[in-house]
Amino acid sequence: MAKNIRVAVLAQEDSFNIPGNIKLLGEMKTVDLVAVVKIDSKGSIVNKKDLFVKGFGLTQAGKMGFVSVFNSLINIIDNFFFFRLGFLKSLKSAAAAYDAKYKVMQNPNDKSNIQWLENLNIDLIISYSAPCVFHNDLLKLPKLGCINLHCSLLPLYAGLLPSFWALYKNSESFGATVHKMDNKIDNGDILGQIRIQKPSNPTMFNVVRDTKRAGGHLMVSVVNDILSGNVTTKTNHANELNYFSWPSIEQIKEFRRNGGRLI
Repeated sequence: MAKNIRVAVLAQEDSFNIPGNIKLLGEMKTVDLVAVVKIDSKGSIVNKKDLFVKGFGLTQAGKMGFVSVFNSLINIIDNFFFFRLGFLKSLKSAAAAYDAKYKVMQNPNDKSNIQWLENLNIDLIISYSAPCVFHNDLLKLPKLGCINLHCSLLPLYAGLLPSFWALYKNSESFGATVHKMDNKIDNGDILGQIRIQKPSNPTMFNVVRDTKRAGGHLMVSVVNDILSGNVTTKTNHANELNYFSWPSIEQIKEFRRNGGRLI
Protein backbone atom coordinates (compact mmCIF):
# COMPACT_ATOMS: atom_id res chain seq x y z
CA MET A 1 0.00 0.00 0.00
CA ALA A 2 1.33 3.43 -0.95
CA LYS A 3 2.45 5.65 1.89
CA ASN A 4 0.41 8.79 2.55
CA ILE A 5 2.09 12.10 1.81
CA ARG A 6 2.82 14.39 4.73
CA VAL A 7 1.35 17.85 4.13
CA ALA A 8 1.77 21.17 5.91
CA VAL A 9 -0.60 24.08 5.23
CA LEU A 10 0.68 27.66 5.49
CA ALA A 11 -1.99 30.37 5.41
CA GLN A 12 -3.15 33.63 6.90
CA GLU A 13 -5.99 33.64 9.41
CA ASP A 14 -9.45 33.34 7.89
CA SER A 15 -12.69 32.40 9.61
CA PHE A 16 -14.66 32.08 6.39
CA ASN A 17 -13.11 29.82 3.76
CA ILE A 18 -9.60 28.51 4.40
CA PRO A 19 -10.58 26.22 7.32
CA GLY A 20 -13.05 24.53 4.98
CA ASN A 21 -10.33 24.04 2.39
CA ILE A 22 -8.11 22.50 5.06
CA LYS A 23 -11.00 20.16 5.90
CA LEU A 24 -11.05 18.96 2.29
CA LEU A 25 -7.35 18.08 2.57
CA GLY A 26 -7.77 16.46 5.97
CA GLU A 27 -10.45 14.15 4.59
CA MET A 28 -8.23 12.88 1.78
CA LYS A 29 -7.27 9.25 2.41
CA THR A 30 -3.88 9.80 0.76
CA VAL A 31 -2.89 12.79 2.89
CA ASP A 32 -1.54 13.06 6.43
CA LEU A 33 -2.11 16.66 7.51
CA VAL A 34 0.81 17.14 9.90
CA ALA A 35 0.87 20.91 10.44
CA VAL A 36 -1.17 24.08 10.00
CA VAL A 37 0.79 27.33 10.22
CA LYS A 38 -0.81 30.73 10.66
CA ILE A 39 1.34 33.46 9.13
CA ASP A 40 0.69 36.66 11.06
CA SER A 41 2.55 39.32 9.11
CA LYS A 42 1.98 42.94 8.12
CA GLY A 43 0.65 41.70 4.79
CA SER A 44 -2.08 39.57 6.38
CA ILE A 45 -5.53 40.83 5.45
CA VAL A 46 -6.65 40.78 9.10
CA ASN A 47 -4.03 43.44 9.75
CA LYS A 48 -5.49 45.74 7.07
CA LYS A 49 -8.63 46.75 8.96
CA ASP A 50 -7.88 50.47 8.68
CA LEU A 51 -7.72 50.24 4.88
CA PHE A 52 -11.18 48.66 4.70
CA VAL A 53 -12.75 51.02 7.24
CA LYS A 54 -11.39 54.14 5.52
CA GLY A 55 -12.14 52.85 2.04
CA PHE A 56 -15.50 51.13 2.41
CA GLY A 57 -16.83 53.17 5.30
CA LEU A 58 -18.17 52.21 8.71
CA THR A 59 -21.38 50.58 7.44
CA GLN A 60 -19.75 48.11 5.08
CA ALA A 61 -16.79 47.46 7.35
CA GLY A 62 -19.18 47.08 10.28
CA LYS A 63 -21.19 44.39 8.49
CA MET A 64 -18.00 42.50 7.76
CA GLY A 65 -16.92 42.94 11.35
CA PHE A 66 -20.24 41.57 12.61
CA VAL A 67 -19.83 38.39 10.59
CA SER A 68 -16.24 38.04 11.83
CA VAL A 69 -17.33 38.45 15.46
CA PHE A 70 -20.09 35.88 14.95
CA ASN A 71 -17.51 33.42 13.60
CA SER A 72 -15.26 34.15 16.57
CA LEU A 73 -18.10 33.30 18.98
CA ILE A 74 -18.71 30.04 17.16
CA ASN A 75 -15.01 29.30 17.40
CA ILE A 76 -15.06 29.92 21.18
CA ILE A 77 -17.88 27.39 21.52
CA ASP A 78 -15.92 24.93 19.38
CA ASN A 79 -12.86 25.55 21.55
CA PHE A 80 -14.89 24.67 24.67
CA PHE A 81 -15.54 21.27 23.11
CA PHE A 82 -11.87 20.86 22.10
CA PHE A 83 -12.56 21.74 18.44
CA ARG A 84 -14.57 18.56 17.94
CA LEU A 85 -17.86 20.15 16.83
CA GLY A 86 -16.56 20.65 13.31
CA PHE A 87 -17.42 24.35 12.96
CA LEU A 88 -13.85 25.10 11.79
CA LYS A 89 -13.86 28.89 12.03
CA SER A 90 -10.10 29.32 12.50
CA LEU A 91 -6.84 27.76 11.39
CA LYS A 92 -6.30 26.49 14.93
CA SER A 93 -9.63 24.67 14.96
CA ALA A 94 -8.89 23.13 11.56
CA ALA A 95 -5.54 21.88 12.85
CA ALA A 96 -7.11 20.42 15.99
CA ALA A 97 -9.82 18.65 13.99
CA TYR A 98 -7.16 16.61 12.19
CA ASP A 99 -4.61 16.29 15.01
CA ALA A 100 -2.13 18.48 13.13
CA LYS A 101 0.48 20.60 14.85
CA TYR A 102 -0.36 24.29 14.98
CA LYS A 103 2.08 27.17 15.00
CA VAL A 104 1.96 30.93 14.50
CA MET A 105 4.80 32.45 12.50
CA GLN A 106 5.54 35.99 11.46
CA ASN A 107 8.02 34.88 8.81
CA PRO A 108 8.21 31.23 7.72
CA ASN A 109 11.59 31.94 6.09
CA ASP A 110 13.27 32.38 9.49
CA LYS A 111 15.79 29.64 10.20
CA SER A 112 14.04 28.50 13.38
CA ASN A 113 10.73 28.13 11.53
CA ILE A 114 12.34 26.26 8.65
CA GLN A 115 13.97 23.92 11.18
CA TRP A 116 10.59 23.34 12.83
CA LEU A 117 9.05 22.41 9.49
CA GLU A 118 12.03 20.28 8.48
CA ASN A 119 11.67 18.22 11.65
CA LEU A 120 8.18 17.24 10.51
CA ASN A 121 9.55 15.44 7.42
CA ILE A 122 7.08 17.16 5.11
CA ASP A 123 6.46 15.96 1.54
CA LEU A 124 4.37 18.92 0.34
CA ILE A 125 3.66 22.47 1.52
CA ILE A 126 0.32 23.93 0.51
CA SER A 127 -0.24 27.68 0.71
CA TYR A 128 -3.68 29.22 0.96
CA SER A 129 -3.15 32.96 0.55
CA ALA A 130 0.12 32.93 2.50
CA PRO A 131 0.92 36.66 2.83
CA CYS A 132 4.65 36.49 2.11
CA VAL A 133 7.20 35.39 -0.47
CA PHE A 134 8.76 31.97 0.12
CA HIS A 135 12.56 32.01 -0.11
CA ASN A 136 14.68 29.22 -1.54
CA ASP A 137 15.41 27.41 1.74
CA LEU A 138 11.69 27.07 2.37
CA LEU A 139 10.82 26.23 -1.24
CA LYS A 140 13.26 23.32 -1.38
CA LEU A 141 12.31 21.90 2.02
CA PRO A 142 9.41 19.58 1.04
CA LYS A 143 10.16 16.66 -1.27
CA LEU A 144 7.31 17.53 -3.63
CA GLY A 145 7.77 21.29 -3.42
CA CYS A 146 5.41 24.10 -2.46
CA ILE A 147 2.12 24.87 -4.21
CA ASN A 148 -0.26 27.78 -3.78
CA LEU A 149 -3.93 28.55 -4.32
CA HIS A 150 -4.46 31.96 -5.89
CA CYS A 151 -8.03 33.13 -6.45
CA SER A 152 -7.82 34.40 -10.00
CA LEU A 153 -7.13 32.95 -13.42
CA LEU A 154 -3.37 33.52 -13.45
CA PRO A 155 -1.57 35.33 -14.88
CA LEU A 156 -4.57 37.70 -14.62
CA TYR A 157 -4.78 39.57 -11.31
CA ALA A 158 -1.62 38.21 -9.77
CA GLY A 159 -0.62 39.72 -6.44
CA LEU A 160 -2.86 41.01 -3.69
CA LEU A 161 -6.64 41.09 -3.31
CA PRO A 162 -7.60 39.63 -6.73
CA SER A 163 -11.29 39.70 -5.81
CA PHE A 164 -11.19 43.49 -5.51
CA TRP A 165 -9.21 44.07 -8.68
CA ALA A 166 -11.35 41.78 -10.83
CA LEU A 167 -14.46 43.70 -9.74
CA TYR A 168 -12.73 47.08 -9.96
CA LYS A 169 -11.74 46.34 -13.57
CA ASN A 170 -15.25 45.04 -14.43
CA SER A 171 -13.75 41.70 -15.40
CA GLU A 172 -15.84 38.73 -16.47
CA SER A 173 -12.96 36.33 -15.74
CA PHE A 174 -13.29 34.74 -12.30
CA GLY A 175 -11.75 31.56 -11.02
CA ALA A 176 -8.87 30.00 -9.13
CA THR A 177 -5.41 28.68 -9.91
CA VAL A 178 -3.10 26.21 -8.21
CA HIS A 179 0.52 26.79 -9.15
CA LYS A 180 4.04 25.84 -8.19
CA MET A 181 5.71 28.38 -5.97
CA ASP A 182 9.02 30.09 -6.68
CA ASN A 183 10.63 33.13 -5.10
CA LYS A 184 8.35 35.53 -6.98
CA ILE A 185 4.71 36.23 -6.21
CA ASP A 186 2.19 34.09 -8.15
CA ASN A 187 4.84 33.23 -10.73
CA GLY A 188 5.32 29.44 -10.84
CA ASP A 189 3.97 27.01 -13.43
CA ILE A 190 0.21 26.45 -13.36
CA LEU A 191 -0.88 22.99 -12.17
CA GLY A 192 -4.62 23.50 -12.46
CA GLN A 193 -7.28 26.15 -13.03
CA ILE A 194 -11.00 26.41 -12.62
CA ARG A 195 -13.27 29.11 -14.04
CA ILE A 196 -16.43 30.12 -12.22
CA GLN A 197 -19.36 32.33 -13.08
CA LYS A 198 -19.47 35.84 -11.73
CA PRO A 199 -21.75 35.79 -8.66
CA SER A 200 -25.23 37.18 -9.20
CA ASN A 201 -24.52 39.49 -6.25
CA PRO A 202 -20.89 40.35 -6.98
CA THR A 203 -19.68 41.75 -3.68
CA MET A 204 -16.06 41.20 -2.70
CA PHE A 205 -17.21 38.81 0.01
CA ASN A 206 -19.14 36.68 -2.47
CA VAL A 207 -16.32 36.61 -5.01
CA VAL A 208 -13.82 35.55 -2.35
CA ARG A 209 -16.23 32.89 -1.07
CA ASP A 210 -16.93 31.39 -4.50
CA THR A 211 -13.33 31.45 -5.76
CA LYS A 212 -11.89 30.00 -2.54
CA ARG A 213 -14.48 27.24 -2.41
CA ALA A 214 -13.83 26.32 -6.01
CA GLY A 215 -10.11 26.59 -5.34
CA GLY A 216 -10.32 24.22 -2.38
CA HIS A 217 -11.75 21.47 -4.58
CA LEU A 218 -9.23 22.31 -7.29
CA MET A 219 -6.41 21.84 -4.76
CA VAL A 220 -7.67 18.35 -3.92
CA SER A 221 -7.71 17.52 -7.64
CA VAL A 222 -4.16 18.80 -8.13
CA VAL A 223 -2.85 16.85 -5.13
CA ASN A 224 -4.42 13.70 -6.58
CA ASP A 225 -2.76 14.46 -9.92
CA ILE A 226 0.60 14.89 -8.21
CA LEU A 227 0.23 11.54 -6.47
CA SER A 228 -0.81 9.76 -9.65
CA GLY A 229 1.89 11.41 -11.76
CA ASN A 230 -0.69 12.96 -14.08
CA VAL A 231 0.12 16.63 -13.56
CA THR A 232 0.08 18.79 -16.68
CA THR A 233 1.88 22.10 -16.22
CA LYS A 234 1.25 25.37 -18.01
CA THR A 235 3.67 28.26 -18.15
CA ASN A 236 2.76 31.21 -15.96
CA HIS A 237 4.79 34.37 -15.76
CA ALA A 238 2.99 37.27 -14.17
CA ASN A 239 4.24 40.55 -15.63
CA GLU A 240 3.79 44.08 -14.36
CA LEU A 241 0.55 44.54 -16.28
CA ASN A 242 -1.03 41.58 -14.50
CA TYR A 243 0.32 42.25 -11.00
CA PHE A 244 -1.66 44.26 -8.44
CA SER A 245 -0.78 45.42 -4.94
CA TRP A 246 -3.08 46.73 -2.20
CA PRO A 247 -5.58 49.26 -3.53
CA SER A 248 -5.38 52.81 -2.25
CA ILE A 249 -8.18 54.26 -0.14
CA GLU A 250 -9.16 56.46 -3.08
CA GLN A 251 -9.41 53.43 -5.40
CA ILE A 252 -11.68 51.69 -2.91
CA LYS A 253 -13.84 54.82 -2.67
CA GLU A 254 -14.02 54.96 -6.48
CA PHE A 255 -15.08 51.31 -6.47
CA ARG A 256 -17.87 52.19 -4.01
CA ARG A 257 -19.01 55.18 -6.11
CA ASN A 258 -19.38 52.80 -9.05
CA GLY A 259 -21.63 50.48 -7.07
CA GLY A 260 -19.01 48.14 -5.64
CA ARG A 261 -19.54 46.65 -2.17
CA LEU A 262 -17.47 44.77 0.36
CA ILE A 263 -20.35 42.63 1.62
